[in-house]
Amino acid sequence: MSALEDGIAILGCFSFEEPALTQAELTRRVGRPKATISRVMKTLRDTGMLEFDAATRLYRPGIRLFELGQISRAHQSFLDLVQKHLQHVCAVGGHTGYITVFDGPQLAVLRMVRGSSPIAIASAPGYRAWPHATSNGRAMLAVLTDEEWQQRVPQKLPAVSRNSPQTHEELIERIQRIRETGRSCSSDETYEGVSSQGIAFRDPDSLEVIGVAISYPTGLGTAELKDKIAGLLDDMKRELERHSS
Repeated sequence: MSALEDGIAILGCFSFEEPALTQAELTRRVGRPKATISRVMKTLRDTGMLEFDAATRLYRPGIRLFELGQISRAHQSFLDLVQKHLQHVCAVGGHTGYITVFDGPQLAVLRMVRGSSPIAIASAPGYRAWPHATSNGRAMLAVLTDEEWQQRVPQKLPAVSRNSPQTHEELIERIQRIRETGRSCSSDETYEGVSSQGIAFRDPDSLEVIGVAISYPTGLGTAELKDKIAGLLDDMKRELERHSS
C-alpha cells in the first residue's frame, strides 16, 4: 500500500459521528504498522490535512481539508447533489425518480433518473403537472407558507382525478399531514395505475423549492416497497439538509 493510500485510509476514518480520533485508534482501524501510520500522519499534519490537540491527544481533519471542501462545494451545484443522491435511491429502490421545480402555477420535470427495475414510469424533462395532484408537488407546497402556496395555486383547483384534492380545504388537510409526518404520497392521480412518494426542500443558495418523486406502478406498491422507498427518501432528505446547514 502506498503512502497516498495510507493517507486516504486515515482520512476516511473520520466522520460527523467521530470527528476526532487518537493515533492508536487510527492505527487499529487502518491496520498498518504503527511506524508507517506515524510517518503518514506527520505528513498529513505538516500539510494541514490533520490537526493535533496536545491536551486531548486527538487528531481531527485540518483546515486544508476544509478549504478543499469549500472548493468542491463551489463547483458542485445543489441540483447536481440532489441528482447524485436520487441516483442512489433509484438504484436501491428500483423505480424511476424525478427532480422538479415550480413553473408558474404548475411544476416542471427538470431531470429524470431511471431505476434498476425494467418497469419504468417515464415523464421526460419538460413535462408539467399540477402540484396539488402529485406527491412531490404537494411536498413542494408544504415547504411554502400558507400564504405563499395559496397565491400559487388556482382558487378553483383543476380537476385531475377523483383521488386528488378537489378544494383548497382538502389540499390544506393534505399539506398539514405532510408537514406533520414529513411524508407525501399519491395513488392513481395524475396517471391511473401510477403511485408515487415525494419530498421537497429549498436550494440553500437560491432558496428555490426543489421536489423529488419516486414513481412506481400502483399494483407493485406493497407495504414493503412503500416502506423501503420512504426510508430511502427520508435518508436522502437528511443528507441534503445536513449538507446545506
